[in-house]
Amino acid sequence: MPASVHDVRPILRRMEARGELQAIQHLRHVYEVTVPYARSSPLAEDELLMEVHPYAALSYLSALAFHGLTDELPKGIFAMVPTQELAEMYPAGTTPEDWIGLDLVVGRRPPKLRDRPVQWVRVSPERYFGIYPYQPHGYTVLVTSPERALLDGLQRPELSGGLDTVLQAWSLARDTVNLDALVQLVERFGMNLLRQRAGFLIEELGLSHPALTPWQASAKRGGSSKLLASAPYADVYSERWNLSLNAPIGALTLPHNEG
Repeated sequence: MPASVHDVRPILRRMEARGELQAIQHLRHVYEVTVPYARSSPLAEDELLMEVHPYAALSYLSALAFHGLTDELPKGIFAMVPTQELAEMYPAGTTPEDWIGLDLVVGRRPPKLRDRPVQWVRVSPERYFGIYPYQPHGYTVLVTSPERALLDGLQRPELSGGLDTVLQAWSLARDTVNLDALVQLVERFGMNLLRQRAGFLIEELGLSHPALTPWQASAKRGGSSKLLASAPYADVYSERWNLSLNAPIGALTLPHNEG
């Protein structure tokens, strides 16, 4: 039988008294190991995120920064979580065998991690995809893929630093983006407007993919066919993609794309 929280509390208190653990403010039952020989680096915020919500994924501006697609440093943390647990979903860095006979951890959504606010973005289980484990510093962190982060930016630019930051990210990703993976994600979203936006940007960057032909053929003009959803419809538009260019796209062009 696994030990309950009540069983381990006296042990945790003794370890804390000996200076081996330190409680983290505002996070119940979460401790930082402070034994010098136990770890040589301070507890990072993304590592702490995985402790409080092991199914959360860095997303939007946090994901763009993680993948080096923006120079903008997020003031807070953007974390994507499913509205309900998915089948065969296990905490980051663990396997099903690790949980035999144990109850799975329930994720928590505190408003802050230490002094940094957390923007929790809840999505339906059908939209919780394009997420992968990374180990940049030896521990596992869930992050939306570069392609998913680019598409999320088009759909909710306000969570990704604004449209200029999103367009700059697309430009920076020009030579590294996996177009097959990007197209697969667009198709999984199943939204014609996202096909229009992504198709327009792919071509503006001088790239091509076979999927663009059927995407362009299904592009319909209308009041909702806008590059930026939150801005009014503009008469300036892409005839090929029937897309209102209702926001400046100058940020899409960086020096390495000129000429």
